[in-house]
Amino acid sequence: MSADHQRRATWFQCVVGAVLSSQLVGPALAGHLIKSSIWFPLWVSMGLILAGGILIVIFMPETLPKKNTMVQDGHEGLGASPKTALRALFSVPAVYLLPGAVLAIPVASTQSDLLLRFMPIQFNWPLDKSALLISLRSVAMLVTLLIILPAASHLVGKWTAWSSLERDSAFARASTLLFLFGSFGLVMITKETLIILGIVVSALGSGFPTLCRSMLVATSGEHNAGSVFGILAVGEIVGFLACTVGIGLLFNVGLTSWIGLPFCLAMLVSLWVSVATWMFPISVASPQPGDSSDSEAERMV
Repeated sequence: MSADHQRRATWFQCVVGAVLSSQLVGPALAGHLIKSSIWFPLWVSMGLILAGGILIVIFMPETLPKKNTMVQDGHEGLGASPKTALRALFSVPAVYLLPGAVLAIPVASTQSDLLLRFMPIQFNWPLDKSALLISLRSVAMLVTLLIILPAASHLVGKWTAWSSLERDSAFARASTLLFLFGSFGLVMITKETLIILGIVVSALGSGFPTLCRSMLVATSGEHNAGSVFGILAVGEIVGFLACTVGIGLLFNVGLTSWIGLPFCLAMLVSLWVSVATWMFPISVASPQPGDSSDSEAERMV
């Protein structure tokens, strides 16, 4: 198996870590730039987006030789169709990874939004102090994605004979438990300490969405990767919509009954994600018969 296949999850984590870094630095930088002109941060952000797009166009490697290889292996030269990717995603065992790949980020984001509204109501925190909880979660996620998981992956790869799929599955299972325990801590709304602890613990489990996506690529085959990521993006948008509407409605209900109600729903979703991820059987993790890409290498390890 190539080094690129073995480090796929690490590259995904670096991308998410870069997004988190921009979310931490962006507001502070915009607050400084807005002093000169209210439009200046907007133009800077648009310029950065344009520069990023140009860099992608210039440095994106040519994939045509890989497509020619696909034709020789019996795959479609222009990549698999969305229908083929859907069939691969909703087949066993890949379907067990879908909740983690699609719902984890929407649930975590909705929890963060809830905390901004919850802490001033429950503990009379000012809004700027509540925002520090979001920064704390982002920092913990950044450390997890860029330091803890890559270091653990390196050590496991060095000291064990696990394949990348086995390693990612083990880390995903552990991460879902941390995310579940952290979500349970957020339900304990009577003490500020438990809420802060829940934020940190759930952030330590923030790596499993990228791990699930890495395993989905491995189980469905690299020739499906483009369609798979497109389908997951649509699913994540639907997940954001469902979490925002569902948990938001429960927050309004909780104001007149029990304010921890929306966090209970988030914990139940976390439980579902955790159970589904643990149901993923490593021993049969392979794409559909006839697919010979990434998982062929996995079985040879």
